[in-house]
Amino acid sequence: MISLSIFRNIYAYMRSLYWGFRSLLESSLVVVPYLFGWGEHRKEVTEQYPDPVSSRTEDDLPVKSRGMLFNDVDACTGCGDCSAVCPANCIRIEVQDQPATGKKWVAVYDIDYGRCILCGLCVEVCEPASLKHTKRYEGAHYQREHLFSQFGRGWVSKEQREKWERMRPMEEVE
Repeated sequence: MISLSIFRNIYAYMRSLYWGFRSLLESSLVVVPYLFGWGEHRKEVTEQYPDPVSSRTEDDLPVKSRGMLFNDVDACTGCGDCSAVCPANCIRIEVQDQPATGKKWVAVYDIDYGRCILCGLCVEVCEPASLKHTKRYEGAHYQREHLFSQFGRGWVSKEQREKWERMRPMEEVE
């Protein structure tokens, strides 16, 4: 009985070896013509990037293409609607109040392109239309730190606060 089970194991092993080599041979017969340019079915399998024929420049892109985000911080009100609607949570905003004008000072406006899915919800929600998609579509970097864009003005200095205080009308001070 022992010899019969050993024979079955050897048979199963040889059978799996046969099917493995057969599969390897069949796949090689499919691939080899592409490697050496044989046969009538020779065709390009990969596409060169960027395609030299159509050369996708920024002007060639469709009108409603969604490239990298850009925020015009001078027009931004710092409302935070874009950050609230973002499903990827890639926008971080921190604001300070300007006592002279009553507007908000956008101190920090960071976009993490590593998390951004370019859905466009933030652009649609932006009331002052300061947030826009650019035509720049290549944003690949080797290090994660380079996937951040900072559009904020920076934190308000003590001198700037004093300047705003001097700009306030005298009626508001009293």
